[in-house]
Amino acid sequence: MEKSIQTKSLSERAKDRLYEAWDAWKPGYEDWVAWSDTLYSPDAQMIAMEGDTPELFRDYQTKMKGFRDAFDMEMGVIERCIVADGVTAHTYRMFMTPKGAGPDKTVVIPVTEFNHFADVPGYDKPMVVKLELVTAGSL
Repeated sequence: MEKSIQTKSLSERAKDRLYEAWDAWKPGYEDWVAWSDTLYSPDAQMIAMEGDTPELFRDYQTKMKGFRDAFDMEMGVIERCIVADGVTAHTYRMFMTPKGAGPDKTVVIPVTEFNHFADVPGYDKPMVVKLELVTAGSL
């Protein structure tokens, strides 16, 4: 029998939230912004690479417009996921194809994310309050 939402730990609810969001991911820029606004808290911090200065996720959203204008982007399935203390560590592959190019021009980038979830007032599900993003390779 599945635990009720009220008796699940933050880690269990964070993992559920991650997979729920993954299933609803949207590739277009405007749709992606709307999607990410349901997962990341309004003041979520993001670190794109180790050693980088944290930035607000909403500033990252704005910077992503250029990438989304230049590339068709698709996220692959979550390959591995470990959850502890409300943090999900998961790996997947990002598929980026230059707009107008064929699939033979797709670049596959392995990604690892560490999503720090918390219960944020005003939201009924845990929200990401900090995202650490690590990629292997570049465009």
